[in-house]
Amino acid sequence: MRKIAIALLASTLSAAGVTAALAHAELESSVPAADATVKEAPKTIEIDFSEELNAKLSKIEVQDSMGMQVDKGDSHVASDNEKHLSVDLNALGAGTYKVLWTSVASDDGHKLTGSYAFTVQP
Repeated sequence: MRKIAIALLASTLSAAGVTAALAHAELESSVPAADATVKEAPKTIEIDFSEELNAKLSKIEVQDSMGMQVDKGDSHVASDNEKHLSVDLNALGAGTYKVLWTSVASDDGHKLTGSYAFTVQP
């Protein structure tokens, strides 16, 4: 009986460790959406993640087609929703823009990076 209890406890602890290790803050949705073409230039980029974010280490940067930063550098996690990250934009003209994001989950500290593009119509 004791061997069964020890095996069950080891199995439970192992499963709990796997769950914690997989708790990375992955991109779930964005506005504008990846590969979207919009008629009006957005004033803000907003991204929602699967996990709560470390506000000090998570960020968004937006670049134009020349690689120049076009956001206001004020990337921040929402105080009322720690899964929501946003950044304000300078006035955008027609063209394609690249959104680069870094997410660091609060619970495991694991860093993920990614990017996507969107286009503003003339």
